[in-house]
Amino acid sequence: MLSAVLLSSCGGSSSALKNKKLKTETIKAILKNYEKSNPDFQTMRGRLKCVYTDGDDQQSVSISYRFKKDEVLWMSAKLAGLIQLAKMKITPENIQFYERIDQSYFDGNFQLVSSFLGLELNYNQIQNLLLGQAVRPVEIESSDLESFEGYFQISTNYEGDFAQKILVDAKTFKLKQQLLNKDEKQIMITYENYQIIDGMSFPEDIIIIAGDGMEKISLTLNYRSISLNDDLRFPFTIPNNFEPLKFD
Repeated sequence: MLSAVLLSSCGGSSSALKNKKLKTETIKAILKNYEKSNPDFQTMRGRLKCVYTDGDDQQSVSISYRFKKDEVLWMSAKLAGLIQLAKMKITPENIQFYERIDQSYFDGNFQLVSSFLGLELNYNQIQNLLLGQAVRPVEIESSDLESFEGYFQISTNYEGDFAQKILVDAKTFKLKQQLLNKDEKQIMITYENYQIIDGMSFPEDIIIIAGDGMEKISLTLNYRSISLNDDLRFPFTIPNNFEPLKFD
């Protein structure tokens, strides 16, 4: 398990609803308000800073990103804002990625995400993670609810031994944290701050910790700018002579 604070220890006394009907109706009401708080846009672009740590190494890169909601996510990473390191394009069908230092590339399914984070996530789940939304839809009948001082925690067990916990702010109904767990693999996402853009709420600082009992990585993402509903292009071409990435 990750050496991180679990959602259930967020502070303050907790209570769990035992009445099944009351619990179901309460979860429905929480989710209704949570869904109202989610941003509604067509395209999104800007810059973010990413700090990567794996215990032995730490790197900081600047990333230009472009979203077309539900269709494509494009990212270009640069060192010191000048030297291009890598570029990625994700669609619901596949991931394309290349890295200039190693002159390697990947063009295929979501195995790349599984290799990096330990759990395979599809396009919509990656999009949700970056927008401060629950990675998986909450299945109410398979969920439990606990309340803390200022927060609600909804825990859901899915088929295939996959579990998700989300921590919802009781005032804003924005996600403060979510925990994904399958076998010994775990991803914790914490939303430190939100920002208001064109009347909508977006994450400003995201901390992602992923791994198992043996090793872990962390990513800290800081959105430096957000611009909505511009006309965007998503250019991507794998350079000649790059070698395909190989996975064990």
